[in-house]
Amino acid sequence: MKKKKNKSLKFLRKRLLKTARDLSMRILFAYDFRKEDLFNVLEEFLNTKKFPQEIKEHVLKVINFYSENSQEVDDIIKSHLKNWRFERIGYIERAVLRLGVSELLIIHSKEESKELKDKEIRILFLDLLDLVECYTNSKLSVKFVNGVLGEINRELQQNEDSIHIGLTQ
Repeated sequence: MKKKKNKSLKFLRKRLLKTARDLSMRILFAYDFRKEDLFNVLEEFLNTKKFPQEIKEHVLKVINFYSENSQEVDDIIKSHLKNWRFERIGYIERAVLRLGVSELLIIHSKEESKELKDKEIRILFLDLLDLVECYTNSKLSVKFVNGVLGEINRELQQNEDSIHIGLTQ
């Protein structure tokens, strides 16, 4: 009985995390598309529906991180684009890349074992690629985002000690 309960709790946590990532992506999309203040967009989204506290906490962590480090996040993305200009990337793809890089930087800054980080990153990639496929319905977009994030993640793993961005956790 206890194993079944643990399994359903893990599933619930993954579901909440996936929902938080979806909401974060939509906030970053709206911010980019509308050219409005990020925190006004955040407030608007959080006030449209009652979300569980776990979702709000994750969204706030990621959006605050992106806000404080937006130039660095965008520069990391730009440095990994091959034959693409940042401005030419679709809004959805750009929002997912910003979300992904923000979360990768957060994960890589944690004091956890490599195995735990790798597990978190696998789940992150699955969630992000699902978002791209859901919102763009394009296998090419999925492949593009996967390639860019994969390259960034490999670099972060190799240089984990040399990447220091002021995290406020």
